Amino acid sequence: MPFTFQTIDKNGLLLNMAQTWHQLRPGEIRHDCGGCHAHSQKPTEFRDTVAARKDYEPFDLTSRAPLVTSAERDESKKQESKRRWDAEDATGLRYHEGALSVEYHRDIKPILARSCTACHTKSEGAPAGNLVLDDDDTPISVENRGKFPGTYYRLAMDEKAQFGHKPIGYKSWGYPNASRYIRMLQARRSLLVWKIFGSRLDGFSNDDHPSESKPGSGDLVHQGKPADVDKNRAKLDIDFTGSVMPPPAAVASGKVKPLTDEDRRTILRWIDLGCPIDLDYDADHPETAGRGWSLDDSRPTLTLAWPQPGRNEPADRIRFGAADYGTGLDPASFQVTGDFEIAGAKPGTNVAEKFREVTPGVWELPLDKSSAKLPSGRLTVAVKDRQGNETRIVRTFNVE
Repeated sequence: MPFTFQTIDKNGLLLNMAQTWHQLRPGEIRHDCGGCHAHSQKPTEFRDTVAARKDYEPFDLTSRAPLVTSAERDESKKQESKRRWDAEDATGLRYHEGALSVEYHRDIKPILARSCTACHTKSEGAPAGNLVLDDDDTPISVENRGKFPGTYYRLAMDEKAQFGHKPIGYKSWGYPNASRYIRMLQARRSLLVWKIFGSRLDGFSNDDHPSESKPGSGDLVHQGKPADVDKNRAKLDIDFTGSVMPPPAAVASGKVKPLTDEDRRTILRWIDLGCPIDLDYDADHPETAGRGWSLDDSRPTLTLAWPQPGRNEPADRIRFGAADYGTGLDPASFQVTGDFEIAGAKPGTNVAEKFREVTPGVWELPLDKSSAKLPSGRLTVAVKDRQGNETRIVRTFNVE
């Protein structure tokens, strides 16, 4: 099961992220935090970490995802007494059943339509902030990558500044900026997030680097004084100016809907995940994932716990565990066959329907005495996820 790491702040904004994916297979263990964190130094022993404490309860990520939320919506204190998540006790956790994904069409576009497009529109002269957010009907071609909706492109792919305000002294916003409004995988450094939260969130101030006196002015200032463009363009930064978005006046007048706390956190999660978009999205069937970002390309995890390899012990049961964190297991795909009689079924018969789930994700079938002695047995267990990826285990064993 591939996984990666992110550290986040009290707003749920990404601070840093592992640049590689990791994985574990059944039976693998590690007793220290070595590898990337060791090199020439002695690694931290696991027994010295918070996770090794007896009172530490790990999150069961196979069943629910913990998400940062406001203190008012905190669900953790119902189960974990007096747990404090930040110094000001301003945040909490809520839990999402199963894995959580954030996708542009399903999750982000509706937020923009409710709270942004009334002002950021292409239909009424100059859009607010020179930013159009209602142009997804216009596909924009990207070399070797296909076509993308116009609004998505402006936010997540306009590094070359094809739309809106232009960078000063350059033809591009430059890596790692995806556009003027989004910095790749860094919501806390993205202008879009600053605007919806109403403040700069990256730890810098507007006076730390040269920037425009106002958006689109074409000049540079630093700490309130004019700055030479040619000498300072390499230090160019984008400032937070104006008010929170959507403007309080527009909300008060009923022109737009206010952003909820969860709306804001959904947008920042989307950025910190790399601005996922499903180019096969079907509005009539939003539950159906397409290819590309939404493709489940990981096979299910499958473990045949009994009979065990290399153990000459009575075959009194067949026990296996399975899980899939992407599209989920396809129950109809389970297959358990053997070249010997299983629970009264002829060799080669799929006996999956005879199994019972004894604990979440674990299935078992008791065997009668006919399998107590087996000179040679070949057992096959297979399962697919809803994307069609298959994991198969073939085990040969014998019982004397």
